[in-house]
Amino acid sequence: MHEIGVFLRPVSGSVVVGQARDHTVTIDRPKERGGTDAGPMGGELLLLALGGCYVSTFLAALRAEDPQADASDVRFQVDGTLVSAPTRFSEITVQVSAPTALQDLISKPLLKAERGCIVHNSIRDAVKVRFTHEWR
Repeated sequence: MHEIGVFLRPVSGSVVVGQARDHTVTIDRPKERGGTDAGPMGGELLLLALGGCYVSTFLAALRAEDPQADASDVRFQVDGTLVSAPTRFSEITVQVSAPTALQDLISKPLLKAERGCIVHNSIRDAVKVRFTHEWR
């Protein structure tokens, strides 16, 4: 078993500073929700965490397949559908957009990333997560 931990401290109003290892992130609410918009909200951070985990796992899998592969033309977008009572994501979509010429090279690493992402594996029983691909 391995544990990962982060630290958080309130700064002012709705602003919170989080620390993971030597990295800090400011968390806040948008102005229209009573915050100062000093950083992303927790829900946005969840989407960023899922996307970041997925993309970094994809890049590691891609490098294992082809150390010289260039993924700079691959784009990722993560969108969450909110429902209320209680407010939560009912579905999250991870959209991958890439040139058709890369399809053969990146299809397997994308699947490995979907299966290997810690965040996806942690939330998939609570939230429907869809991975879609658009070849351009």
